[in-house]
Amino acid sequence: MHNFKFAFLSLSFLLFIGCSQKKPELSQPLTVNIIHINDHHSHLEAEEMPLTIEGQQVYANIGGFPRVVSQIKALQAQKENPITLHAGDALQGTMYYTVFKSRADADMMNLIAWDAFALGNHEFDDGDAELDRFLERLDTQHIVAANVIASQQSPLHDNWRPYYIIERGGQKIAILGIEIAGKTQASSNPSQEIVFVDELTTVKRYVKEIEKQGINKIILLSHFGYENDQALASQVEGIDVIIDGDSHTLMGDFSMVGLQSVEKTYPKVVNSPSAHPVCMAQAWNYAYLVGSLAVQFDEKGYVKNCQGTPILLMGDSFKETNEKGEKVAVDMEQQAAILGVIDRYPQLQIVAEDTQAVARLAQYKDQIETKKKEVLGEVTTYIGHNRIPNDRYDGHKALALGSDIAPLVAKSFYLQSKRADFCIQNAGGVRSGLKAGALTVEDIYSLLPFSNTLVELKLSGAEVKMMLEAVLSSIYDTKTSRSGSFPYGYAIRYDVDTTQSQGNRVINIEIKNRKTGEWEALKNNRSYVVVTNSYLASGKDGYDILKTIKEKTDTYLDYAMSFAEMVKQSRQVEKLPEEEHSIKSFK
Repeated sequence: MHNFKFAFLSLSFLLFIGCSQKKPELSQPLTVNIIHINDHHSHLEAEEMPLTIEGQQVYANIGGFPRVVSQIKALQAQKENPITLHAGDALQGTMYYTVFKSRADADMMNLIAWDAFALGNHEFDDGDAELDRFLERLDTQHIVAANVIASQQSPLHDNWRPYYIIERGGQKIAILGIEIAGKTQASSNPSQEIVFVDELTTVKRYVKEIEKQGINKIILLSHFGYENDQALASQVEGIDVIIDGDSHTLMGDFSMVGLQSVEKTYPKVVNSPSAHPVCMAQAWNYAYLVGSLAVQFDEKGYVKNCQGTPILLMGDSFKETNEKGEKVAVDMEQQAAILGVIDRYPQLQIVAEDTQAVARLAQYKDQIETKKKEVLGEVTTYIGHNRIPNDRYDGHKALALGSDIAPLVAKSFYLQSKRADFCIQNAGGVRSGLKAGALTVEDIYSLLPFSNTLVELKLSGAEVKMMLEAVLSSIYDTKTSRSGSFPYGYAIRYDVDTTQSQGNRVINIEIKNRKTGEWEALKNNRSYVVVTNSYLASGKDGYDILKTIKEKTDTYLDYAMSFAEMVKQSRQVEKLPEEEHSIKSFK
């Protein structure tokens, strides 16, 4: 719980710090309850997740949109002055999007009465026309993106607003939306008819515009990322609450089930330039959580108190692994112990699935059931995915060399290419780790959900070095959240030292000779064939140099099925030996 007492600030002090007080009109105290999700990425079905409860690993049924619908409807009915928000990236990530594009997501989202939806970067993955179809399918017309401007030549023209004004308790509240500009331009596929404006400049502009209307309560619905929004909150006067997305940040304490949070506090309170509290919250990802945040405003419209619960949506059945390695239901004693743990923590909730949502999802599920059940191989043990070494992106343990799955995916591209000297794969192009057990077509398309093909390019050794340095610079030298750009690969390895200056972070680059299997130092003047996905080959996600390469061949091999082919050949899927990992060391 966060309680705040405010001291009167003198006019001279305010002038000194260059801030003007907002809150142009007095009002009555008000409590609102914000219900929120973000980054569900077409994860419409519940998923089995390994959890550690009282020292025992069990498998729980987590999330899914039928539970999201159920939980949100319950909170809307129970809470005073509810405000229901989605902070973007509804699309892209599972076979539901691969097969149906935005139709399935829109149909499921329409079971919830949203007060606002913020555009995420992945909403633009398939261009303006597909995003237009998605927004047309949504029942809510409250789409917010203040820093994204669509020209009259785009089908997206006039499809969203910078902000909307809603009323709760007889008082007006502004919901202002922003999109992560640089990442969307570099990593997605908006047309040239879409203009992205700086986030900080945009928020400052519209906060002033809102305040001039006498509105003293502003919620920023942001797809800008957790760290970016903390910095923004400290630079803009007038924001009261930030409901965040993009960074897939797990907030709150879930150590009792073995999940490692990025931020153990929910909500997080940061200070505005004049030291007033700004209440921040995010709800992880993939429809696993629903955030429930109570915010009390005083008579001047400042946040007096904010507290809440990020609710992990759980089923009531649990499995464990027996002596044969099979997953079986836990016994009654263990079931009772697990339920006892859940009962002790409000952030753990057994949530029944909404029956209408189950029926609607079944219409789509039946169409892909046969395809997705095809088993291609076996994963021997969990293969983890840290986007950047030690970042715990997948909620599991920190990995000193970063992702174990991304280099394995890169190996499959390398094997399909036949002529490539090495492969480069970005961290964000691989969406998760791989759990132990049977690996199906669905698992592979969830792992590699985008519509990419394999592209071969010819680069000099000097250009390879430039490419790697430029990508790291895009991560560490800009304010844009670009952890998904981090480079992994196969048949290439290098040391990464982030403490060094721009252009000097990637050292000791080696290439594995395809004929001899020996590792050789990268030669600046030598020409190398690099295979990568078509997304990076088009210069996205910080790989700008690849767009300029003239010797470029699209193999038209589907990148997800390239991984599937390797799995079918090997049958057993294991992480690479350390000597084959692309990251030799990281600091």
